[in-house]
Amino acid sequence: MSVGAGAMRVLITGGTGLVGGALIATAGSGYRLTILHQRDYPVQADGVEAFIVDVRNREQLSDLFGRGEFDAVIHAAGIASVDYVEHHVEEGWESNVAGTQNVVDLVLKKDIKFVYLSSNAVFDGRQAPYREGDSTNPVNQYGRIKVECEKLVMRLCPEAAIVRPILMYGWQPPHARANPATWLIDRLRRGQPTHLVTDVYENPLWAGQCAAAIWRVIQMGKTGIFHIAGQDIVSRYEFAQLVAGVFGMDSTLLHPVDSGFFPAIAPRPKNTSFLTERMQADLGLDPLPLREGLERMRALGSPLTLSSHT
Repeated sequence: MSVGAGAMRVLITGGTGLVGGALIATAGSGYRLTILHQRDYPVQADGVEAFIVDVRNREQLSDLFGRGEFDAVIHAAGIASVDYVEHHVEEGWESNVAGTQNVVDLVLKKDIKFVYLSSNAVFDGRQAPYREGDSTNPVNQYGRIKVECEKLVMRLCPEAAIVRPILMYGWQPPHARANPATWLIDRLRRGQPTHLVTDVYENPLWAGQCAAAIWRVIQMGKTGIFHIAGQDIVSRYEFAQLVAGVFGMDSTLLHPVDSGFFPAIAPRPKNTSFLTERMQADLGLDPLPLREGLERMRALGSPLTLSSHT
C-alpha cells in the first residue's frame, strides 16, 4: 500500500490475522498503518510498520505508544480459538481481557478513536437473528471472555466502537490460523472426506467486507456496537457445499452430521446469525451474498497458507 500526505495513523493489534490482513489490503493511501503481532516472522506489506509486541505486556505497549502518535487503534489481538480457550481459560482471559485492559488504558491517555473486535460468541443461539442491543448469554468460555471485554470497553471508553464480526472467511496472511473456507479448501484438495454440521447456523462474512465496515466506522466517527455479517444464513455443511461449488472441488467428500458427532469440542450456540440493519443504515454497506463473497475470494487468487483450524 502507498501512503499519502496527511494520512491517518492507525495501530492494529493482532495485525497478522485474517482481519488484520484484510485491513492492510483495503486501507489505501489515506492510512499509515502500524501493526502488532507476536510471532517472529517478517510482515510483507509495503508502507506498513510492524512490531512484535504482546498486548499482555503493559511495558512493551506503553513504550510503543510513547514512540508513536496514533489517530485510531483497532484492537483485534487475543486468543480466538474457541476450543483452546475452553481448556485454557486463564490464558484466554489474560490474552483477551488483560490485553484489552492494557490497550484501553493507553488509548484513554491519548484520547484517540478506539475500535474493539468482538464476536458472535457472546450469544447463546436461542433467539436468532440478533440485533446489537439483544442480551448476551454465551455458552462457552471464549464467549464469556468476549462479553467481559465488551463490558470493559463500554465502561471505560464509551465513545468506542465495538464491531462484532460473525464467522469469517478469506485468504489469511502467511502463518495465520486457517479459517473455515481455507481449511476446507485444503482438505478437498487433498481428497480428504470431511464431516460438517447441519445444525449450527451463521451468515458468513467475507473478510474484505469486514475490513470495509471497520474503515467506515473510523472514517465516520461511529460509536457503539455493530453487527457485521453476510446476507445468507447457512449451516456449516451448506457453507462447505457452496465453497466446493465456487472453487470447483469434489462435494462428494462432504458428509453432513449433527453437533453430537464432535463431542470433545467446546459447546457451540446453534444459531448466532445477525440482523445487519445498523451496518446498512449507519455504514451504508449491504451484506454480501455468500456466493459473491466466495467468488471475490476466488478472484483474488491468493496462494493458500495453511495452519490449524478450530
